[in-house]
Amino acid sequence: MSEQGTAATEDAPPGRSDAEVGPAGVLWLEFCGDEVRVIDQLTVGRSAELVVDDNRYLHRCVFEVVADGSVWWLRNTGSRIVLSVVDLEGRSATTVAPGAACVLAFPTFGIRFAAGPTRYELTGTIEDLERDADLRSGADPTAPRTLEFGCVDLNAEQRLLLLALCEPQLRDPAGEAVVPTNRQASHRLGWSATKFHRKLDNLCAKFARAGVAGVHGDVAELAADRRLHLARHAIDAGLVAVDDLGELDAVD
Repeated sequence: MSEQGTAATEDAPPGRSDAEVGPAGVLWLEFCGDEVRVIDQLTVGRSAELVVDDNRYLHRCVFEVVADGSVWWLRNTGSRIVLSVVDLEGRSATTVAPGAACVLAFPTFGIRFAAGPTRYELTGTIEDLERDADLRSGADPTAPRTLEFGCVDLNAEQRLLLLALCEPQLRDPAGEAVVPTNRQASHRLGWSATKFHRKLDNLCAKFARAGVAGVHGDVAELAADRRLHLARHAIDAGLVAVDDLGELDAVD
């Protein structure tokens, strides 16, 4: 790809010299093996500066990354797609709802989202980042704040249910994204099938009210997939982590 807008591929001229790199550092985005060097700003979507797919469920512009002062901002420019920004060097994650924005505070991160039945992930790296700077202190106070999308208060049993659904992915993050069946999860928890179904229905309704898609099912997402959507959201949003599995192991 030739240089366009304010981004350049690895093989293209960078567009500005190293001496002209701004205080936010250099941002690299990678998608499906193609690496793009972002200088000031880049839009990503179905009909954007960086085209990820022609999927009609995908917004023309899903998000943009913008250098502003000493920080890089991720702005969710869509109307229904939720973004998850994951720290690839740790277990932290930030969820960015439509219309919201967040500072890209992780030196190495993944940007994950779903459009219809398809899930996408771009990875990013920020070079020349001032590691000892408080990134959020330099943020634009007039910019939209990051929303706590899909985060709900969980009681002890709801937390155990989430851990049971997420256990395979937490124990093997690089493996295939699978979740236990209702029978397997209820057996893991020592619950009756009736209790498990009731608790699962209530938890799905709770997350649906918080705006999480796919946990009740609609035309594009079958209700049978709700356990997988629930597990993915819980992991991406940092609601459960591998260190929490001890709570599940302690179940009598």
